Amino acid sequence: MRIAVVTSEFPPINAAASARIGPWVHELDSRGHQINVFSSRGSKQMGRTKHYESRLAVPSNRVGIIRRFYQEMRLACDLGSRITKINDVLDGVVITSPPFFLATYIAKVSKKKKIPYLFDVRDRYPAVLFDLNIVSKKNLLGKILQWREKSCYEKSAMVSTVTKGLNAEMQSFKVLNKHVPNGYDGEFFDPTLFKKKDKIFRVVYHGRFSRLHDINSLRQISLKVKALDPEIEFIIIGPIPDSERLKDWGNVNFTGEKDRIEIPSLLSDASVGISLMQRMNSTKVAMPAKVYEYLGMGLPLLVAPDGELNDFVKLNQIGLAFEKTDHVIIAESIVMLKSNRLRYENLQEQVYSIRSKFDRRLQSIEFVDLIESTFAPFKKNI
Repeated sequence: MRIAVVTSEFPPINAAASARIGPWVHELDSRGHQINVFSSRGSKQMGRTKHYESRLAVPSNRVGIIRRFYQEMRLACDLGSRITKINDVLDGVVITSPPFFLATYIAKVSKKKKIPYLFDVRDRYPAVLFDLNIVSKKNLLGKILQWREKSCYEKSAMVSTVTKGLNAEMQSFKVLNKHVPNGYDGEFFDPTLFKKKDKIFRVVYHGRFSRLHDINSLRQISLKVKALDPEIEFIIIGPIPDSERLKDWGNVNFTGEKDRIEIPSLLSDASVGISLMQRMNSTKVAMPAKVYEYLGMGLPLLVAPDGELNDFVKLNQIGLAFEKTDHVIIAESIVMLKSNRLRYENLQEQVYSIRSKFDRRLQSIEFVDLIESTFAPFKKNI
């Protein structure tokens, strides 16, 4: 089949969208499909695929909503215009969202050109904008965004989602939907290839900070841990605004943003992977991509507050899960876990017992089966 893949980020760009969709493209290519990837500046060709790298960068999540909308629409128009040049030979389009404006624009182009599309939802927009009080659900803009979302879903051939919670929300729309969880790339995240360099107990945060992540709580917990046990170290892998980095953090090592191939080595020196989210409706159905990469490297998890991720950790007994982000209780629990070697080893054993389920190389086989079955009825005989 002839399939277009549209994503704001694609390897070697280090981002959630890139990590999720890269293995799918690899599997599609390996099966002999003709793949056209359309992405932003910094993305590169994979295998035998055709690749369009826009001159425009990934839309920034550090700017205001109006400026981000402008960035997204510029990129959307660029990628959309490229798709229209080959629409006659396409059997389907795979679109991943967010960015919401980019993804829904491409969906609109696909529908206009009568190309079936599969819409992959990693975060539910505009619900996130409503939760963050960036846009009001009740005003005209909010209603337009809700209509845009509904139209996009209901005109798709299939909607895939990263969490069970998001998948359940799709039941309110007239659309075929499938839960396709996130995972880790087993080619990179393999703990047998690395050895911890010392015995220091480290708590690691890996990834970008968005408005959904609780950066202040992470800093407060780090400070309290230092007061209780100054030997415990925190590592933050990824970009962080200077306005936050220059604050007092305690015993923290900021590595800055790293190439994807460097991250497994850094994670191998950690003991626990941490994910703290803001408490809102959107985060209750979130499963950040970083937690799977922690699992890939054999790290127990520390998560808060309540939600699907919290339930996942409790159900599988793979770490410490807190209903509320209480800085003192979480800090004390980290110190206690360091001193209780038997408990730590039991958690780590549980991680190793389930980690293989989330290898993206295995997941991509199932997802490409889904893509093939979704687009097969629309295949053009050219």
